[in-house]
Amino acid sequence: MALPPRYIAMVLTGEPDLVPDAPIAVHQSRRLFTSDTPHAHYSASLAQLSSSRLVMVFSWAPGVLRRNNSVMLTSRSEDDGASWTEPEAIYAKPGWDCMHLGGLMRFSDERLLLGLGRIQMDPSLPGDEPCTGWYLSTTCSADGGETWGPESPEIRLFPEWSELYGASNPHLLDDGRHMLAVIGTTGRDSGWQAGVCFTDDEGETYSAPVIVASHPTLGFGDMDIVRLADGRYMAVARVFDGHPSVVAYSSDDGSSWTEPRPVEFWGANIKLQRLRSGALLCAYRDEAGNRSGVGCSVSEDDGATWRRIGWLARPSDGPPPAAGDVRCGYPDMAVLQNGRLGCVLAPSADADGIIDLRWLELIDRT
Repeated sequence: MALPPRYIAMVLTGEPDLVPDAPIAVHQSRRLFTSDTPHAHYSASLAQLSSSRLVMVFSWAPGVLRRNNSVMLTSRSEDDGASWTEPEAIYAKPGWDCMHLGGLMRFSDERLLLGLGRIQMDPSLPGDEPCTGWYLSTTCSADGGETWGPESPEIRLFPEWSELYGASNPHLLDDGRHMLAVIGTTGRDSGWQAGVCFTDDEGETYSAPVIVASHPTLGFGDMDIVRLADGRYMAVARVFDGHPSVVAYSSDDGSSWTEPRPVEFWGANIKLQRLRSGALLCAYRDEAGNRSGVGCSVSEDDGATWRRIGWLARPSDGPPPAAGDVRCGYPDMAVLQNGRLGCVLAPSADADGIIDLRWLELIDRT
């Protein structure tokens, strides 16, 4: 006998869809900060304080077509993401798309750093990132994200584009310094490189980058880092133009790295998360076959091999956005008080041209 329609299993665009034996399971999935008017919420970043307060930043635009007019917003949660404060504007510049270029970086509860970014897009230009303007700075909160200090001077780590990109930044080293993943370019949308830099004053100043991945004809970006159980650091980075992501390792606290090698997935907006068992979860915008969803893979051998375990946000059936338009992705995670993983991400636009952030609670089954 056929089941009534309400019992038929369907996974909608933007919803999670994991394989049955995945090491994580979905406890809940819901939209955040919903509105009926066309808009795009994207590029979220999450930080957790010692009180378990969650601080989030994300960008708002009046549609998925970028018009150099987006605004950065911030919100907070005191109850593991069950409720959030009304989003407040934190950064806007007329004529610019404002989004984090590094996200939230917690050095301490009294020093929560935010990588402020603003970019100008010109969709008539070629390339994956058709930008004509870019600017990186920081601001700092000393009260858990309730208020923010003045904007720093421009930070230029590379000749052109510079970004403190690493969803898990910063990483405290044994000598007291912090290591941060960074990406940048040598020209306009050319010479993309991924590396790390170091700070001994909690983000007041930064060292010159140590390059992890660069190539004369390949571009690298969107890198995240995780510390392995044996003390090494592992980095996974995006590769532009349809190439699989790459992994590299450091056994000397980031001073040198192994030659990057390809992995089994095509990911952008990389986020690495260690599970209780030590297995490594990698969430990313899945770019295999030009798809537009948020996928995830897991490794149980410190990144030597990866198994794809499904979607944190299923892709839409339509074509992905053009270069320069708002895209899905930007997953970030935190371990909640209840032991679950809180995950924020941006799915593809729905049929009404709306992108609402999704909040997932994931069960660590390891």
